[in-house]
Amino acid sequence: MKTSSYSFVGIRKHFWKEVFYNIQLYQDSIEMTEIKSKSPKYILPLKLSTVIEITGQVSKNNRNFSGFQFKYKDTNKLMNCRSSDIAILMDMVSNQITFLNITMFYQAIEIIGRGSSSSVSVLIDTYSQEQFAVKSIDKEYLQKNDKLQILFENEVKILQELTKYNHQNYFVHLYRVFESKTSYYLILNLMKGKSLTAYYNKIKVSNNKQSDSKLFSSDIIKLIMRRLFSGVSLLHCHRIIHRDLKPDNLLLLEPNNVDTLAIADFGLATYSNVEKYSYPICGTKGYMAPEITHYKDGQIKYDEQIDIYSIGVIFIWLQFFYNPRLTGDIDRHNPKLLKLDSITQNLLNNLLKSNPKERLSAQAALDHPYFQTDETTKKTFQSQYGFENVDCDSIIQHEDLKNYSLPMMKKPQRQI
Repeated sequence: MKTSSYSFVGIRKHFWKEVFYNIQLYQDSIEMTEIKSKSPKYILPLKLSTVIEITGQVSKNNRNFSGFQFKYKDTNKLMNCRSSDIAILMDMVSNQITFLNITMFYQAIEIIGRGSSSSVSVLIDTYSQEQFAVKSIDKEYLQKNDKLQILFENEVKILQELTKYNHQNYFVHLYRVFESKTSYYLILNLMKGKSLTAYYNKIKVSNNKQSDSKLFSSDIIKLIMRRLFSGVSLLHCHRIIHRDLKPDNLLLLEPNNVDTLAIADFGLATYSNVEKYSYPICGTKGYMAPEITHYKDGQIKYDEQIDIYSIGVIFIWLQFFYNPRLTGDIDRHNPKLLKLDSITQNLLNNLLKSNPKERLSAQAALDHPYFQTDETTKKTFQSQYGFENVDCDSIIQHEDLKNYSLPMMKKPQRQI
């Protein structure tokens, strides 16, 4: 027998009388049953295609809801309820269904990003006055191709799932989904620190640096990488591939605080256990793994390890701020590598292996000596890293590490 997580009473006005309903919220549906009846008359599944419109008014510190409207067998039905019950219902179904009339709940402040088919704006919640971000996606664009609609539905489904595991804020948080005649709207937490790229550029300007020399300290880079691997490990644990990891998609929840770094933009994300990927060749030039750039129809599917390669390129970017978008080739003899200690070189090499089976997993990367304290690195290292029984004093000079070849992005040639 199913157990409801919340129940309340609603009233539907028919031609000659008022009918009372027992409304129950279950894990996968909202069910409305006439009082004294045993079987529900209306069942709304908790999924993106279920659309309801909340009726009433919202102002600062005041919500006066009167009910909600939904479509049943191509006919709009209005259910009148107490305002407090509607507020609880909205919070409990959260991002699992689609709502109408976004302007009733939020006021637009400014656009902070724009693409060919979407934009990102800052909103203020009319009731709480809290600020959020909204990603607006053009419906007409999605209707051009079934695969685009699949990607959008994947993005929402993945964000919905990640809400359950996002206790450490490793990812942007999806609060609600709205739609209008022209657009879908994803209500997200506002990342006040903006992107990692923007943070880097801010430091560069404040330090009056003329070149893209190293600005992040080794400790800061380690914090960023630990946070990134932790988030990606969680993604991969749930069979999710991001497919577009890059500094622009790594956002800071709080300004200047890399401890609040979160992974964003799941527009190209997919589950790895699907039969066939939508748009298998995708991502951003320079950050794409070889198995994507060389992918051909009919090939065996790639897996989560493409994200590991992208993290390796991000690691290079953090160390030297080479812009991989300007070049896609690799220089394995870059003299700047000599400035890196052997443990860092080893981690980089194991992220950028051409063979995805030879790359570290996200969880294994977190166990790499790069992330361990001095005391921990004195222990015997696992044979998978290529060295054993090395103490802390000798590890930097260990010959096995020195001999690893490390891919490095070539510096772009100046265009004349």
